[in-house]
Amino acid sequence: MDNKLIIWDLQHSMPRFTCDHEEGVTCLAWLDASRCLATGCVDGKVRLWDSLSGNCVRTFTGHSDAIQSLSFSANWDFLVSGSIDGTARVFEVAEFH
Repeated sequence: MDNKLIIWDLQHSMPRFTCDHEEGVTCLAWLDASRCLATGCVDGKVRLWDSLSGNCVRTFTGHSDAIQSLSFSANWDFLVSGSIDGTARVFEVAEFH
């Protein structure tokens, strides 16, 4: 809940990137074998990150409260988020894998 996602370089046992968030990170999901991962946050936003550059490549909005869960569809084309606000959202992410 320190407003950060830290991507580690396991080969060298050191942080590769620190990805800053406006509020605490509540969950994350990796996009198949791609270099992208998604984070869900207290601010109700879902962010897609490039794990090799540490850059936020897309921010998805629509929730009014904290994200509780993230999951990718079986074909990896969609990301589903569930929020404390009682809603679920579906975001297209096909272009990122």
